[in-house]
Amino acid sequence: MKIDLGLSNAALYEGCVIEEVAGRLNLTTPVTEAINIVGRNVNKLVASIPAAERDEVELTGPMAVWAYLVVFHGVVHAFRRVSYNDGRGADVVIAAHG
Repeated sequence: MKIDLGLSNAALYEGCVIEEVAGRLNLTTPVTEAINIVGRNVNKLVASIPAAERDEVELTGPMAVWAYLVVFHGVVHAFRRVSYNDGRGADVVIAAHG
């Protein structure tokens, strides 16, 4: 499974206010609120995936570090392996559970 943390991921940012400025998406929801919203949304996403299908998840996409931390927290114990892809070919394993 791949989770794109970019602001175009409507399911991940559902409930947040996102506007377009000069052709780029911009999160206007205060970070302190967005952290809880994104946390709830990633928990819903994980819950919708059967446990038997939670082998590996790849986190990718342009977004602030806080969003990566929130999503990582939501997936680390639900998937056997968590990796990060910077979009330039680097696939880095962040967590692996035997």
